[in-house]
Amino acid sequence: MQTKAVFLAIAMLSVPAMAQSAAPVAAVPASIAPESAPVPLRAYIPGSISPEAAAIYTKYKAILLAPRQKPMTTPAEYAELYATNEKNMLPRAEAAIKQYGSIVTERVLGGVPTLEVRPRNYKDDGTVLIYAHGGGWVTGSARSSLPDAAVTADATGKRVISVDYTVAPKGNWRIVTDQVVAVYKAVLAQGVKAKHIGMFGGSAGANIVAAAALKIRDQGLRMPAALFLNCPMVDLTNSGDTSVTLAEADPVLNPASVMPAIKLYVDDADVKNPYASPIYGDFSKGYPPTLIQGGTKEWLLSDFVRIYQAIKTAGGNAELDLYEGMPHGFTGIFASAPEGKAAQAEQLKFWAKYLPGRKK
Repeated sequence: MQTKAVFLAIAMLSVPAMAQSAAPVAAVPASIAPESAPVPLRAYIPGSISPEAAAIYTKYKAILLAPRQKPMTTPAEYAELYATNEKNMLPRAEAAIKQYGSIVTERVLGGVPTLEVRPRNYKDDGTVLIYAHGGGWVTGSARSSLPDAAVTADATGKRVISVDYTVAPKGNWRIVTDQVVAVYKAVLAQGVKAKHIGMFGGSAGANIVAAAALKIRDQGLRMPAALFLNCPMVDLTNSGDTSVTLAEADPVLNPASVMPAIKLYVDDADVKNPYASPIYGDFSKGYPPTLIQGGTKEWLLSDFVRIYQAIKTAGGNAELDLYEGMPHGFTGIFASAPEGKAAQAEQLKFWAKYLPGRKK
């Protein structure tokens, strides 16, 4: 991962938020042509993106383009990072709950701690969204990622169950996917039908959701109605084409900063297990309808394309929704730009189609 300051920016960016407020920025920069100056590729602002998005790039340039430091490697360093991230993100979480008027309830489901988030004026339509937060497998919690759950609950009108899974190094791919499956089983036990359950996550959370869906299927359970994967890393071997070609293009994340954390989540011997790297799963056995979103600046772009092709080739239902010039997790910080609004609209359309619920 990055230094603490930069990682906090990543935490803001790598979320599946449907809507977030962002202060307008007046200045709109000129596009930086790659050959015009000796600047890093991640500093290149495409002329093809909206003026609003270009202005947001400029506003956060000092954070997004801060010098990349040596990645952390030890469990103690990641423990310190986790604590720092929680301390800095919790005020933002509290502010979001107040802003959206969400009702948050702590629940233990299947032996796993969760937070249930209901929007203001909630009316039960029989549906549930299960959420796995991002954070590179080593940071984040249900509490600190409450803004993501709150904005999704507010936008969809549905209750969201955020899984407080055990991050690495205490947690690993076996533990975490088991926890998500346990929560899913507990929701089924409450009387909610599988066809009324959706699952979603961003970044590492999208990986976890995609893998947990395979485990749900392989355990003989009825699969959820649909999955939304925002900026998913589905191959933890990092062997996709864009892991090289776009490694320095994404201002938010890069392979060198992420791979050390992945080593704490999965051993080399297990890295191709489908419950760790879902791209290696057998999708011909069935898989839920899946929406995959991301941007063309992301070094994970190949992962988006590959999971889309894997599902489609196996006869499944998948949608690949890409946005020009957008970095990792753009739907958070770029929510007020046309690109962010378009992505939010596609998310809502997707849930309305596959998780309509009963009439209120």
